Amino acid sequence: MKTHILLAVFSATLLVPAQVRADDSPLAQQMEHLDDAYKGFRREKDPAAGAEQARKAQTAVATSLAEIPAMLTKMPAGPEKSKAISSYRQTMGELYVLLCKAEQAFLNEKVDEIPALVDEMKKLKKTGHTNFMEDE
Repeated sequence: MKTHILLAVFSATLLVPAQVRADDSPLAQQMEHLDDAYKGFRREKDPAAGAEQARKAQTAVATSLAEIPAMLTKMPAGPEKSKAISSYRQTMGELYVLLCKAEQAFLNEKVDEIPALVDEMKKLKKTGHTNFMEDE
């Protein structure tokens, strides 16, 4: 009897479509690329490699601008949603500028400037997650 119940439950789970997790979204995937890049900034001593990491992170941010966080897509249409989307894009724009500054610091061999830029990026990340992600 237990075998039949387990088999029925297992079969039912195969028939139910898998839910898309928030971290499977295109935005979350781009944020993972960004996170990987900026985590490596502090350790990077090679200016050319650091500049390349910054460019990859810039690409992730630029791609993310076309996405809208799930929390915002759930908002009812109207001025508040428009303002929230605009705020999201502004935050991403500020992040893009910081990444450009990081690229310039690497290219100018001013690696000592990178920790302060990473700290600013972390602040933006915290702000973004607070404002544009739902609590899990």
